[in-house]
Amino acid sequence: MIDEVVREKALALAEAVRNLEEYREFLEMEKNLKADSEAQAMIMEFQKKQQDFVTKQMSGIFDNELLSELTDLQSKLNARDSVVMFIESYNRLLSVIGEILDLISERLELDVGEVYRR
Repeated sequence: MIDEVVREKALALAEAVRNLEEYREFLEMEKNLKADSEAQAMIMEFQKKQQDFVTKQMSGIFDNELLSELTDLQSKLNARDSVVMFIESYNRLLSVIGEILDLISERLELDVGEVYRR
C-alpha cells in the first residue's frame, strides 16, 4: 500500500533514530530498570493497586486508603535512581522524536503529531 521509496526512507529514518545517543541511552536505562528487582516489584504492586483502585472507582467506591498506598508507592518509585534515569531518558528520546514529527509536519503543512499531544 505504501510507496516503496517512502517505505525505504521511513526505515532509514528509524535506523537513524536507533543510532542516536538518546535512543542508545534509553535502551541502557530500560535495561537498568529491568535489572532493578526492587523497582520491578514496586511497579508490579503499583499496577495491581492502581487496577484495584480503578475497578473500585468504576463501582462507585472511592478508597482513600488505597489512594494513600498508591501515592506512597509512587513516591518510593520516584526516589529510585533506576526509575528516575529511565523516565528522564525516555523523555529525552520523546523530545527528539517530537522534533522529527515537527519537521515532517512543517514540510507537509499538516500537524501529524497533533493526535499524540491530546
